Amino acid sequence: MNQTEPINLMLVEDERVVAFDLKHQLQSFGYRVGATVASGEMAVQRVTELAPDLILMDIHLDGAMDGVEAALEIQRRMPVPIIYLTAFAEDDTLNRALASRPFGYLVKPWDARELHATIQMALARREAEIAVEMSEQRLKLALDAASLGVFEWRPEGNLLRSDGHLGRFFGERSATLDESCPAFLARVHRDDRAKVVAALDRERSLGKGTQIEFRTAPDEKALYFVEANVKAYHTPGEGQRVVGVLRDVTERRLLEDKLHKSSVVFRTAAEAIVIVDHERRVTTVNDAFTRIAGYTEEQASGLDIDVLLRTRRATADGVYFFEELATGQEGYWQGEVECQRSSGERFPAWQSISVVYNTHGKVSNFVIAFSDVSEIHAAEQQLSHLAHHDPLTGLPNRLLFEDRFEQALELARREQHYCLLLFLDLDSFKVVNDTLGHIHGDTLLCIVAERLRNTLRATDTIARLGGDEFVILAGSHNPGYAADLAQKILDVLCEPVPLSGDSITISGSIGIATYPSDGVDRHALMRAADIAMYSAKAEGRNRYQFYSQDMAERSNQRLHLEQGLRRAIDGGQLTLHFQPQVTLPDRQIVGVEALVRWQHPELGMIPPARFIPIAEESGVIDALGRWVLEHACLEMAGLKDGLGGQLHLAVNVSAREFMRSDFIDALRETLARTGFPAAALELEITESTLQTIDRSLEILGELKKLGIAVSIDDFGTGYSSLSVLRNLPIDRIKIDRSFIHDLQHNPDGAAIVKAMVALAESLRMDIIVEGIETAEQAVILTRMGCAGGQGYLFSRPIPVADLIKLLATPDGDSG
Repeated sequence: MNQTEPINLMLVEDERVVAFDLKHQLQSFGYRVGATVASGEMAVQRVTELAPDLILMDIHLDGAMDGVEAALEIQRRMPVPIIYLTAFAEDDTLNRALASRPFGYLVKPWDARELHATIQMALARREAEIAVEMSEQRLKLALDAASLGVFEWRPEGNLLRSDGHLGRFFGERSATLDESCPAFLARVHRDDRAKVVAALDRERSLGKGTQIEFRTAPDEKALYFVEANVKAYHTPGEGQRVVGVLRDVTERRLLEDKLHKSSVVFRTAAEAIVIVDHERRVTTVNDAFTRIAGYTEEQASGLDIDVLLRTRRATADGVYFFEELATGQEGYWQGEVECQRSSGERFPAWQSISVVYNTHGKVSNFVIAFSDVSEIHAAEQQLSHLAHHDPLTGLPNRLLFEDRFEQALELARREQHYCLLLFLDLDSFKVVNDTLGHIHGDTLLCIVAERLRNTLRATDTIARLGGDEFVILAGSHNPGYAADLAQKILDVLCEPVPLSGDSITISGSIGIATYPSDGVDRHALMRAADIAMYSAKAEGRNRYQFYSQDMAERSNQRLHLEQGLRRAIDGGQLTLHFQPQVTLPDRQIVGVEALVRWQHPELGMIPPARFIPIAEESGVIDALGRWVLEHACLEMAGLKDGLGGQLHLAVNVSAREFMRSDFIDALRETLARTGFPAAALELEITESTLQTIDRSLEILGELKKLGIAVSIDDFGTGYSSLSVLRNLPIDRIKIDRSFIHDLQHNPDGAAIVKAMVALAESLRMDIIVEGIETAEQAVILTRMGCAGGQGYLFSRPIPVADLIKLLATPDGDSG
């Protein structure tokens, strides 16, 4: 889209979790979600106020008005594109949706990139529709301004449809005529009807375009002369049609008698008008001629008009052109020519020439009118540039890149050389955007684009696909050039960028695909380069990777796991295990940590270390986290600890879940629905979650009000500012297992644990140590002052049934 402001979206979704997840996805792509509503009625009510660029609409909504009805009502009020996002794809649902002419229809679950692409294509389609509407409006205004009428005659049905400025041709009649051809001919003067029919028949046969002049007589007092420029067209499957433009030439026919009465109009016309004699010598010019061409009437008088303006025509030179015009039947011509001003500047002009005959039928004058169309040409060139280039960086956009890609592939096939495609994604660009703001992010993209442009050869092509994604296309007889080029790009990217009063260093990940070894069309090569780019990111970023088949296999496996995980949440494939947490001095079970397990129907038990990262990257972690919290609370509700109180439950919460705007509300609803007491619940978060201090402090404060405890998981493995820990209401830190391994033989590890214990005591926080596997470790930790622990020494993670048995052992002893 050719705009600098973020795309403004309205989201209509009655499932709050889905809505907020989708909103987060959209915002990650740079969209602005102006409003999120849960009903069709609310969407209709707010659409005029919000004026969104696009609406994402769920079809099945709560309330009297579903998504399709809301879409139809919205479109009656304002033309805004609508994309349906729904879990339903039945024929009747699709048919109802089609009635509203949607701009897209995605069935849940969809891929985030697919959603982004659908939105971009919908916006591009709407932009094209707006351009067409504006073009039609301009055409109508031009027809009215020029007093033109247009008609289309289809001989097969003998029907004629007309539009434009027709009232003056046929009296006070409506400007639009839809009638049979005989009815239209009845409005032509009876003496000219045969001439009109003959001209139409001749044009049907020859199809070269013809011009005819005829008279209309709407009443006995009025007589009009009409000029028609007609041309026949034959479209396969649609038959023949004759299209014409009607111009009222009554005044031109009377010009010789009324010329002296038209001086005021002549002088004040916006078009340049010049009258020349039969030898093309200038006799009179108007003020517009002097303004446009730069010559006064005194300077131009007596000179050949074509010589004066250095006129260039596409047809013939000036002498023969005027001779043919004078001897022709029409006596009129119009078209675009190139002229020159008195300053020497050349400019395009739209010129109309009329022949004036004296009473003896001889040519006495030519009346030439023209206007400077330089601005129109400039606007056309600008529109063409905007349609094919990224408005931010000036690089080719996807549309132009795809066209050049096809040309490069064709050249590679013909010349039998390699076509190299490099897919570049900037590393951690989102951090720059979020930290410094989108303005500085845009500045960074422009600097990167200029560096890349200067790195490439003149024959190479670089384009920006969107966001921080760039593609480079190069032809070479040596595929090794791709590696050299990729390394050059990485080197220039690493050069510091002055931004916001600071020096920013960035890097990139590059995927490389080669024609013909990695694909023979642009779609296959783009996919291969994209996969290779993600492999480069996975290998540590700031590097390049050539595509290989095993990358595609890994990508497919990851996609298979991601899609399988989405199904597993609702398909009964997930289970919970619980690992006891004990007091180290007396080994009493005081709580458990809930851990999710995935029993895949084909792959068997998949460890969390394999599917949790995929869940976080794909956004499935939100749904997974809600499932774990819900089922953990249900299964633990009512279980007692050794003192007869509710068994303490610890649940891991991802940073993505924690920062959701509806996190607290969803947590309250879960506790109310399951009956689990808030005071017995502990949420485990990572250190990185606390980096957004203002938002974290707000959420932690709400959790405190509910009575829910918060612990920092894997403490010591991330980054925590002591001032942050001091100011945030954290209840407990959980020392990571990496510090416990070989504790008895590692003095440095023991010193770090002692420091953590001292830190926790000074901040009045509890401590629990995970990963305890030996009795010796437990003894050392107890001596250091660690009150709680969990690990294989006490129990592995076990199903709830085994946990109940363990709790039932004498004294609840887990050891």
